[in-house]
Amino acid sequence: MSVFSDNVLFGVEHCCNCGIAFAMPKDFQDRRRNDRAYFYCPSGHAQHYTGKTEAQKLKEELERKNQMLDAASARANRSELERERIAKAHKKMRVRVMNGVCPCCNRTFQNLMAHMKSEHPGFSDTKTLFVLRTAFGMTQAAVGSEAGVIAPYVCLYEKGKPVPRMAKDRLERWIEQHHADATP
Repeated sequence: MSVFSDNVLFGVEHCCNCGIAFAMPKDFQDRRRNDRAYFYCPSGHAQHYTGKTEAQKLKEELERKNQMLDAASARANRSELERERIAKAHKKMRVRVMNGVCPCCNRTFQNLMAHMKSEHPGFSDTKTLFVLRTAFGMTQAAVGSEAGVIAPYVCLYEKGKPVPRMAKDRLERWIEQHHADATP
């Protein structure tokens, strides 16, 4: 008498035509799930698995993740280019003001501060701050950082609203420094 012993795992399926339950070896079932080839129930009905394989699903997920990564990289590149453009404009305007070019009328003066007081008398410190900030391509946060105050104080100062004395002093010092830098 011969004895055969083998550990084989079986997967149970139901025929899509007759509904009969049948078992097939698990490795065969896995191959059919991956290659989508036809197999047959005990009654002879042909059937196959539909839908995407796990490998296809993982590949699509990887492609989606790569697209998201590429989009994020493109956004970062655009942001970096924009930052460089603003920094270049800021540097250009600072050089112009330091060389005595008026930010209001774009003419060159030996003493820009005296010109601003005589030719643009209505140009108050609040307007001066706004014009210098926008001419330099700076945000309120950037000016606040340079002046040592928070951005909301810069906003309030530009609107002519009251700000704490310490913030006002620092912002006026920032304006004076940029006027002083403008005098060659």
